[in-house]
Order: sequence, then C-alpha cells, then structure tokens
Amino acid sequence: MIKVLHLINYLGSGGTEKYISSLAAKLHNKSCRFYVAYSTEGNGVKAFEEAGVDLLRLEMKGPFDIGAARKLKKICTQYSIEVIHTHFLRENYIAILSKILGNHVKIINTRHMLLENSKAVIAANSFFTRYNDNIIAVSKKVKDQLLEERIQPDKIKLIHNGIDPEDWNTTMQPTFRKEAGISDDDIVITSVARFSPEKGHEFLLEGIRTFKDMLEGSSIVPAKARFVLVGDGELHGQIIEKARALGLHEDILFTGYQEDIGTILKSSDIFISHSSSEAFGISILEAMASGLPVISTDSGGTAEIVNGFRKSGILIAYGDKDALATSLIRLIQDRKLMDEYIRNGYQNVREHFSLDKTSEETYNLYAGLL
Repeated sequence: MIKVLHLINYLGSGGTEKYISSLAAKLHNKSCRFYVAYSTEGNGVKAFEEAGVDLLRLEMKGPFDIGAARKLKKICTQYSIEVIHTHFLRENYIAILSKILGNHVKIINTRHMLLENSKAVIAANSFFTRYNDNIIAVSKKVKDQLLEERIQPDKIKLIHNGIDPEDWNTTMQPTFRKEAGISDDDIVITSVARFSPEKGHEFLLEGIRTFKDMLEGSSIVPAKARFVLVGDGELHGQIIEKARALGLHEDILFTGYQEDIGTILKSSDIFISHSSSEAFGISILEAMASGLPVISTDSGGTAEIVNGFRKSGILIAYGDKDALATSLIRLIQDRKLMDEYIRNGYQNVREHFSLDKTSEETYNLYAGLL
C-alpha cells in the first residue's frame, strides 16, 4: 500500500479539496494510504475526517518556509511517506525544500489553475520543478501552459479530472424547488461557482439582463425563468448589489454555500458555466451527470468537455452576453436539442471523465515512481 501525503495550505471546500477527496474515495485504504497535511483549517476538515483520512497540521507561512520544510521531512519519516502530492505553488516549493534537505520522497504536483504567472514566478518554477518527479495537468490547456513556461515535457502527465457519474445520476427527489418557493412550471437555470473575479459573475448578470430584454413584450419563452446562483466568496455581496442595480433581484436566488449540490441540480433545467478562466470544470461534469444541458464559456479546459465534436453542450465566448441570452432561448425553445445535449453529456462523462479513469491513472503514476 503506497503512503501518499497530500499537502495543501488551506483545507476548505473548493475544487482542489474535492479533487483530493475524490481520489481518496477510490484509493484510500485500498491501494494507497492517504494523509492530508494542511496549514489553515476550513470547512473541508469534516469530509476528510468522515473518510478516515489522517489530518496533520503543518503551518506554512510562505513558499520558502524552511521551518515548514524541516517539519515536513520529520512527518514523512514518522509516517513512512513515499509520495508527497502537492496542489499549489507554496506547498510544492516547501515539499521540494524538504527534499533538498534530505527528505527521500517522490513529489508530484497537480496544476489545477490557469494563471498568467509573472516572469519571476515562471523562472522560479523552472528551477524548482526540476525536483518534481511529475506534474499533473488537469487539461490539455493546462499542459500547453506548462510547456509555454518551459517545464520539462517529460515530467508533465495529462490526467483529466473525473467524477463518479452514478453519484449524480440518482433518483434523489428534486426537493429544492419546493424549499425555495419555485414553481414546478418555472425554468430553473443554475450556476455553481465561487464568487471570485475569474468566475465571471458580472458577465453572467449582464447576460441575464440581455436575456430578459430580448424576451420583453414577447412570448418567445412561455414559462418564467429563475436563476439559481450557488456559492460564496469575496465578491458575493458585490454581485448581489449589482443584480439589484440591474433590476434582477426578483429573478435570481443567491443560495450561498451549499453542501447538497445534487438536489439543486436535480431541480434545475439548464446549467451555465461562465468563467473567464477555467483550468477544467468539475461543476460542468457534475451538471452533465445530473442530466442537465450545459452552456459554457470557452475559457480554457472547458472546451475539452463542452464541444461540437461530442455535441455535449453550447460553447460561447466569454463576455458575449448576446450569445449567452440567445443560447438560453434556443435551449428553452428546442426540447429535442436539450434532450440531445443531456444524452450526449452524460455519455461524455461516462466515457471520458469518469473518476475510475482519473484514480487509476493517478495510482499508476504513484506506483510508476516507486
């Protein structure tokens, strides 16, 4: 059984934590023994405790924290860690510093984000990643960026994120409508995203305003459309105020952070992903597996999921509010098209983005290093 330590600074409930917990669901106490070392406690602690993953506190003040690197070396010795799996720059550098200090482990880093790194960061990565045994790119777009930053090509492994479609294609009751006071006749259009600049909520609001303007005084769409925005983050209050300023406060329900995303998706009719930059798009996979047609911005790795080749959804340019509005109208009017996207989207997840495939390829990477 391979002992793997996942190293993460903040243990919250974002995509990275979901990535680790998904791997744990398939590998922990089976072919691997997982540990998670973290610096700052967030609302993700409970999920790992329930999964039986050992949690270890390791304060990491910055990417060059030598003290943290020394403590990490001791942790690895104490628990006989064979592989450190890092997820962001700070943790990756600390793991590498521990290796330079004599920590005899393999180090894998997953690049989860598309970032325009500064020249200084690119230069530092070029040096430090020499000590990484592998770097996982979660999409082709991420792999291309790593190559542009002159990361050694032989270190880069493309492993798409995945989900278990059976977890989302369930017979759970769509109780959210009733709880939220939404009529069964309304069309529910849902977004699940952290309220941060790259997620593009302002663009979404402008698209909703355009959608309403196109429908004004017409009967193009027979039912009332309700928009459900799930998530929290630093821009949450600002986006609520903007919605009010645009006269959309009666059309949008801001739910805040929600643990039971599945019930909301099962109560929805259409899903929108509206990021300006997205390394991949786990929420898109979850929506497809839940039986929703998807509209997504062409913002990075999303085009590897939603594309015309697989007829798995509608891809639009970020910022094109007219395209967003007309795509919504097109889907609402054309039930046959919606059904085609629903069918193809679910098949797309099963064939290309299953968690079984992701976990198997990740385990093979661990085992190959040892």
